[in-house]
Amino acid sequence: MAKVYKAEFYITDMSDEFYSVDDLKEKIEESPTFRWALVHVSDVKESEEFEWDDNLKINNITATTEDHEEYFKGR
Repeated sequence: MAKVYKAEFYITDMSDEFYSVDDLKEKIEESPTFRWALVHVSDVKESEEFEWDDNLKINNITATTEDHEEYFKGR
C-alpha cells in the first residue's frame, strides 16, 4: 500500500551552503535519504539573514518550533 506524508521541518543554514530557495528544494528532493521515495517540496519560507551565534536557542537539539518561528515574525 502507498502513503503520502506531509512533513514540516526547519533547516538552519549556518554556513551559507544553499545558494537559493530553489537550490535547497533541489537538495531535499534529490537527497539519498529519500532514494526509495518520491519527494516534492511544495513551499519554502525564508527568514531574513541574521548573525549566527553559538548561544542561539536554535543551536540546541531541544529547540522548539516556537524558537524557530521567532525568525519569521513580521514576514
